[in-house]
Amino acid sequence: MVADVAFFVPVDSPRKMGNTQTFQKARLAVIRLSVWQLSLTIALVLAASLWFDGDFATSVLAGGMIGMLAGFYQAQRMLQVDAAEHPEVFMQGLWISEAVKIVLTVALFIVAIRLFRVQMVPTIIGYAGTYIVYWVALGTRYPWFETAVSNNARDKNWPGI
Repeated sequence: MVADVAFFVPVDSPRKMGNTQTFQKARLAVIRLSVWQLSLTIALVLAASLWFDGDFATSVLAGGMIGMLAGFYQAQRMLQVDAAEHPEVFMQGLWISEAVKIVLTVALFIVAIRLFRVQMVPTIIGYAGTYIVYWVALGTRYPWFETAVSNNARDKNWPGI
């Protein structure tokens, strides 16, 4: 019997997020952020290939991929548990995913340095580029979807303002 799987989480898993619509929106937000990170990385690689040599551009690509892969892992790990139903399990998963993300990032940097002989400055430029996407997303309040429930006293006293 083959289980249905949605974004690395079995559909019938008790660990999936409870509100399917919110889960789908969160998944879409993760995919959009990853696409934006990849797009920025490609733009940086193209700019580096125009102004510098191929090794510089390859190093920028390596740094961008390190940031994108580590961030994507953590995001998909966080979407496994419904924070509203199991906040303690969600927080435990958050801390574990952050620790694994750090270890994964260090391991990917070691692989890039040892196996691919990347240049450090362009690699860091590519890696930092992935964080620019996070900063823009935070500054624009991405993922731009509202929750259905509000416990905010301001929203109760002044709705629609």
